[in-house]
Amino acid sequence: GRLRTAPLLASIPVTHRGISNQVVMCTGYGKNNTSPDLIQYHPEQTVVFLMAVGRLRKLCDSLIHQAGYPPQTPVGIVERAGCPEQRTVVGTMESIADLAERFNVRPPSTIVVGEVVNVLLTEEDFVEVVNIKVEQGGLLESDGVVDSEERGGMIVKSGHHGLIV
Repeated sequence: GRLRTAPLLASIPVTHRGISNQVVMCTGYGKNNTSPDLIQYHPEQTVVFLMAVGRLRKLCDSLIHQAGYPPQTPVGIVERAGCPEQRTVVGTMESIADLAERFNVRPPSTIVVGEVVNVLLTEEDFVEVVNIKVEQGGLLESDGVVDSEERGGMIVKSGHHGLIV
């Protein structure tokens, strides 16, 4: 249940009028640990990958080079959806793997690909990372300033779920 509702818990609608009219859910691993068939890019489509954070870099590379995704396609990773430690890393197809490594994103995580990632996020949601420390339990704290010019590597606040990257 939580994996399928993860995007909504992170304020990412899987469909949104004028932005995305279809959603496709995929697993990150195929039979015998192979890669699943790729979903070809469509600008009004959202793709949700379950259990794929372990091969994020390879997945993004394949989506760009084999499935036609623009490198600047928004990507959000919702980690520990529905838990008090929930956080979301937001980047692009070309930056998200580095961000996931930087912020030590681990399963269980849900990956959302498409323009809907940014549809409900506003200028006030993004805080530039100035000073980060990792507390026991993995939550991030930051002394930051509001800056939405470059959203890769940002921390976004999300209600009662702590900090969202």
